[in-house]
Amino acid sequence: MPQMANYQEVGDPKPGAIVLLESTPAGKKKVPLLVTENYGRGRTVLFATGGDWRWKMWLDHNDKTHAIFWQQIFRHLVTDTPGQVVGSTPKTVLSDDTRVPVRVEVRDKEFKPVVNAKVQARFLSPDGSTATVELAPQPLEEGIYSGEWTAEQPGSYVAEIVAGREQEELGKDVLTFRREDGVAENFHTSQNKELLQKLSDQTGGRYYTPAEASKLSSEISYSEAGITTRETRDLWDMPALFLLVLGIRAAEWLLRRKWGVV
Repeated sequence: MPQMANYQEVGDPKPGAIVLLESTPAGKKKVPLLVTENYGRGRTVLFATGGDWRWKMWLDHNDKTHAIFWQQIFRHLVTDTPGQVVGSTPKTVLSDDTRVPVRVEVRDKEFKPVVNAKVQARFLSPDGSTATVELAPQPLEEGIYSGEWTAEQPGSYVAEIVAGREQEELGKDVLTFRREDGVAENFHTSQNKELLQKLSDQTGGRYYTPAEASKLSSEISYSEAGITTRETRDLWDMPALFLLVLGIRAAEWLLRRKWGVV
C-alpha cells in the first residue's frame, strides 16, 4: 500500500478487533491503520486516515486499485449479514433422532423484532413429500418463533422458512438437515438417559437408575412388557394330583387285601 498523507492514533485495539493494516510513523511504534470488528448483528471497519484520496490521484486513470480496495471493504461489511428472517435448528445431523426443533428470528426492514408475524416452515422430505408447520411466537422473546417437526425417514431434508405480516412478505430462509439411523452409538459413548426413558415408555417398560436396581428382582416378574404371560390354574385339576390320589387308593386296596380285610 502506498504512503498515506496522514493518520489518526486510535489507541490499542479491543480484544475482539482484527488489525489488517498498520502504519509505521517515523521514530514511533506501529499504530493500527485498518481495523475490523464484529459488532451486534454486523461488522465495523476503521480506516484511520483521511489521505487515501492522494493515493487515487497518484494512480494512472486506468488503475482501479483504489476502487477495488473500497469495494472489498464494503463487501466485507455486508458479507454474512443476517437477513430479516433467520432460521436455525440445533443439529444439522439427526443421529437416531426424529425431532427437528426450529427457531426463527423475524425482523422488519428496520431490523426491529416483529411480534405479530405469521411464520411457516415447509419441509421437503427425501421421498418428495411436503409438510407445513406453523411456528408459534415465544412470549418472553420478541421476534422469536419456534416449533417442532418429526422427520419420519432417514435422508436429507430441506426446510423453507417463510414469514409475513398481513399482505407483506418479510423474508425467507432455508435450512438443510439430515437424519441418519444406527450411528448415534458410534459417536456418543456416554449414557443417553433421555433415549433410554423414551424407549422404556414406548415398550411398556421402566427406566431404572443404579440406586433403584435393587427393586428389579421384585418388580420384573410383574412387568407387562415383553412376551411374559401369567396363567393361573387350580391345583385340584392337575394330572399329577390325580395320579397321586389314584396311587394312594390303589396302595390302600392292596394293603387291605393283604391283611384280609377286603
